[in-house]
Amino acid sequence: MSKHHQASFHETVVSMTSNDDVILSVDDFPFNTTLSLSPLISYWQHKAQQDPGCNTERVRQLTDLLNNTPELLGSIKDLSVIEKHIDAIDLLMEDIFPNALWENDLKAVSVPFRFESFYASPKLEELKLLEGSNYSEKLNIDQKTLLFRLTLQAYTIILEKFYNANFYVDEPFVFTINDKFTGLQRHYKVDIDLKFMEVKATKEVKPLAAQQINFLINRYNDLDLWMQLLPPENFEFSGFAIYDFTEVTMEETISSLRYDLLDKDSISSEEGFEDLQQKLRVLFGLPGIQLGFASCPNLREFDTSYARRIWSGLILTQDCDLALSDLSGSIYEPVLRRGHTIVVEDLNVLPNPSRIEQKLLEAGLRNLIIAPLQYEGHTIGLMELASPIPGELNALSTIKLKEILPLFALAMNRSLDELRSSIQSIIKEKYTAIHPIVEWRFTQAAINLLEKIERNASSEIEPIVFRDIYPLYGSSDIRSSAAERNKAIQGDLLEQLVLAKEVILAAKDNMPLSILDELMFKIDKYSQSIVHELGSGDEGLILDFLRTEIEPLFEHFLRRDSAQHAIQAYRSAINNPYKTVYNKRRAYEESLFMINETISSFLDREEEKAQHIFPHYFEKYKTDGLEYNIYIGASLLNNGDFQPIYLKNMRLWQLMLTCEIARRIQKLRANLKLPLEITQLILVHSDSISIRFRLDEKKFDVDGANNIRYEIIKKRIDKATVRGSEERLTQPGKIAIVYSQQKEAHEYVRYLEFLQSEGYIEEEIEHLEVEELQGVQGLKALRVTVNLRENLRHNIEAGDELLNIAQSASLN
Repeated sequence: MSKHHQASFHETVVSMTSNDDVILSVDDFPFNTTLSLSPLISYWQHKAQQDPGCNTERVRQLTDLLNNTPELLGSIKDLSVIEKHIDAIDLLMEDIFPNALWENDLKAVSVPFRFESFYASPKLEELKLLEGSNYSEKLNIDQKTLLFRLTLQAYTIILEKFYNANFYVDEPFVFTINDKFTGLQRHYKVDIDLKFMEVKATKEVKPLAAQQINFLINRYNDLDLWMQLLPPENFEFSGFAIYDFTEVTMEETISSLRYDLLDKDSISSEEGFEDLQQKLRVLFGLPGIQLGFASCPNLREFDTSYARRIWSGLILTQDCDLALSDLSGSIYEPVLRRGHTIVVEDLNVLPNPSRIEQKLLEAGLRNLIIAPLQYEGHTIGLMELASPIPGELNALSTIKLKEILPLFALAMNRSLDELRSSIQSIIKEKYTAIHPIVEWRFTQAAINLLEKIERNASSEIEPIVFRDIYPLYGSSDIRSSAAERNKAIQGDLLEQLVLAKEVILAAKDNMPLSILDELMFKIDKYSQSIVHELGSGDEGLILDFLRTEIEPLFEHFLRRDSAQHAIQAYRSAINNPYKTVYNKRRAYEESLFMINETISSFLDREEEKAQHIFPHYFEKYKTDGLEYNIYIGASLLNNGDFQPIYLKNMRLWQLMLTCEIARRIQKLRANLKLPLEITQLILVHSDSISIRFRLDEKKFDVDGANNIRYEIIKKRIDKATVRGSEERLTQPGKIAIVYSQQKEAHEYVRYLEFLQSEGYIEEEIEHLEVEELQGVQGLKALRVTVNLRENLRHNIEAGDELLNIAQSASLN
């Protein structure tokens, strides 16, 4: 946000950057604050008047006591007054510090906006959370940030009191101290109750319009601007704040672990490993436990250096001499082979320790938990926690472990992915996969380069260009794939919202709370918002709502013996790696995968056969469907023997292949969870082109300005429409053949008449004009309907070959 203060107060769009700093030029809290018990005394007086159950005699005694101690009635500047009249303070604080909770509560009262307690429960005093002056260190924030947050909090109170503007910043303070017994960190979140604090205006309150208030809120980080419009000296805070502490060590540690494991070096660097180990010690409250983990993407790779690249185990280290055979009969075998979690109370009492267990004992370890790291249903590694003290880790420890195992599994999978990527980049850099048909040309270029180096000539590799070749392009695309994907997401979200509503409805039977009505209203509101259309941010918004506002209530409902069946149904529905309802998305993804695999495998099979008839260059790309390029011509071949008959044969083969793909997908649809449809397109280009191998991209691309139009058409034709209408050129069950020259149409009509005689396509051939595309005009198309019903005269599954059928046609 801008630091400029003179902008217009009326803003429709607020521009924010990610690196805005806090703007606060003061060094101390800018508001005047005083300790006063007046709000508490008023509370007791009001309670005596309004609460029939109040002990009025005790209130009268308290009033008499206060009348005899006038030092407690006004502003208290010297905190020693509190200690001097502690008996009266004890009576005043009885409702804030109930006797039944006095020993175990972590509660204190303090001067407004100060972390200095003047009255606290014994347990809080023992922890010394509010002792000393190093608050920013305990809060793990710098002094300027702490001052900013306190000042902003004061301004939110002023806006609410004097301007009826509800502006709330939900950013809790979390104190961190070291346990005096274990030395490990413990975290405590403080809830601040300002019930007994008042803010008064010392001068006339300056009116602010709604636009001015919004202007300030949109510049929440610029408190210098706030102090100009709302000078701190015009307000005064009095009373006291109630600090109620809750231990959140587990939550904070898991949150910190989650953040650390996002770092790609968290499990691969020594510093990251030590940090993770220390956090696990905090989580379990055991300063002596040791962490270990090892990757095992496949048991067959256990003995390879590839698997051992991510070994930081207790004994499974990169240079250890353990082998796969050592797993047999050891405590590690059920973990890696069957995905079980193993708890060993004392290794020393095992009757026949294996070689692995002997090494653990030699390392001084007695007590052990070994858990599998599983990703998408597969064990990709293991995690170890060990202690030299028998029984220190037990089966109950695995409850906490379940919270963090998925985090470590994700980090392990990411490290494995990065390792695979590094290996692949080396392979691509040094040993780029070259299509066999053109391998001779790359070999020739390499030999030429070696000769240049030997002659001390230029060491640049020569360009590899193939001229006068003919392209064939085809695509099989999933119809409305983006819409189908959105419908799947939409359906899963609606189902999860329904399950969530069932939980709330069931809970209401035993817990008639108004907040549950509000949650049902919110669920219905989200359902209605996506029932017709799913917005770009709706999925994240709804999942965040369910995970932060609905799912955390389940344990409380279960303790109240409420909504058990509904909660079980909800949890069963999200029992998958994504932790969401994933039925319709899984159906979409599995259907898409089956279609792509069916097309790809059939295309690979037939294309391999076609290579034996005449060698050609072939490449394919999987998207939401499949695209492929075929190049054929004399320059691709070492001997240069090429005749036009081979090109014609390849074009007819491509048409027959496209028909067979359509027929196969039609049969496949009956077995799909989601009956998706495909559209098919062939692009005809009768003029020869040149292609060049791009060293930077490691692939072929068209070469020369005259050939660029062909690539432009390929990129834009999939969304083409029929001229004069909004009808998409590509339609399910049909093949669109796009061309630009009339001679191409004549050639392909001959092929289509042959396919009609073979029963592949229906009788009608549509002659269409294509709506102009950006940078492309004059395209036309033939469109035919594939015969999806009748059995053909030829049956390629029974041995008939597409190319043999094509060669039987008279193409000259």
